[in-house]
Amino acid sequence: MDREKLVLYNLAATQPVSGSMRHGGGIYGEIVLRKIIELRRNVIVAYDSRHWLNPEMKALCENNSVELVDISQCGFQSVIDSRGIDIFYSPQPLDELYRSENCELVVTIHDLRPIELPLDRKMFWRYKMQFSMQLKNLLEILSPSFIRRHRYRKNENFIRKPNLRFAVVSNHSLGSVNLFFPESADKDIPVFYSPSTSLDLVPGRKEECDFFLLVSANRWEKNCLRAIMALDQLCSEGRLAGKRVVVTGVRSADYFRYRIKNPGIFDFRGYVSDEELNQLYHDAYCFIYPSLNEGFGYPPLEAMRYGVPVLASPFSSISEVCGDAALYFNPFSIDEIKIRIIQLENTALYERHKAKSVERYKYITVRQKVDLERFVRFIYNDPLQ
Repeated sequence: MDREKLVLYNLAATQPVSGSMRHGGGIYGEIVLRKIIELRRNVIVAYDSRHWLNPEMKALCENNSVELVDISQCGFQSVIDSRGIDIFYSPQPLDELYRSENCELVVTIHDLRPIELPLDRKMFWRYKMQFSMQLKNLLEILSPSFIRRHRYRKNENFIRKPNLRFAVVSNHSLGSVNLFFPESADKDIPVFYSPSTSLDLVPGRKEECDFFLLVSANRWEKNCLRAIMALDQLCSEGRLAGKRVVVTGVRSADYFRYRIKNPGIFDFRGYVSDEELNQLYHDAYCFIYPSLNEGFGYPPLEAMRYGVPVLASPFSSISEVCGDAALYFNPFSIDEIKIRIIQLENTALYERHKAKSVERYKYITVRQKVDLERFVRFIYNDPLQ
């Protein structure tokens, strides 16, 4: 019997990036690794000790006798050469993949956001980002065509690597790859929906449900500030009926160059644990997701699991994932966000979207479970069933 192929798993791709402790691509990578270890596939895991690593991932590897390699000490290529790696898998594209040789490369492409999404110039100046991020975005404002061409060429050189196989997480992402890189149509790129992030999280008793929930407010592409402005204006107009707003990702309104007129209704939580975030999804009156770009988009589904109505942008993959369970709005229109919030005052509409949310969550999770096992087979280049 032939030896099973040995995979080097790039867990470093799940570690903090761009100031975010936890991010969708990282959570995705952790879930895929859990499934690989659960299926007892042949794997070595690489991480970077210079950055925070989810202790659950470290314990998972240690408890299952999976070798952990610190690439800050040796680098990926050294591991590939010394361990006889057959396949190098990364949950998202990173620069290290461009330079890796002597093995097959497998990667998940979640989105082409750097190419798809132009900078939101109107709102960019309202976010107090790190200086490096401000400088990066300023360069895009001053020379958008140059930046776009640079990003395109970087992705083009990667996608054309002869030893690369990749999958995408939504039909939107597949369409985007085929639009910008039509030569990739010959690769027969599979679509595997991102696995559910909420199956193993059990919330406590529902304490309250009088708040709107917004997440990842520290990232301008998530567009939370427009929703915050809409809710602030509605409060000033006496239209929020005593409801509050919980915002994760930032610790205070000081992150924005916008003066909130009703600070008492806002609860800025900063970074929250997976358990606390799950409880917030469970308890919310409504989840608002004004994101400008997503490869898949976990948060709406995590809210729908608990029958929470979702108001969302219809952009990129969001409408594909949410179907008719969400109420959609133009994410650039503060007035339209306000209109959707007011619509939920209709009890019949609210209850209808509660029921639709649960139905949609169940529908998507059936595919997610099937796709996760099929994706592991894809990584190992097994025949797909």
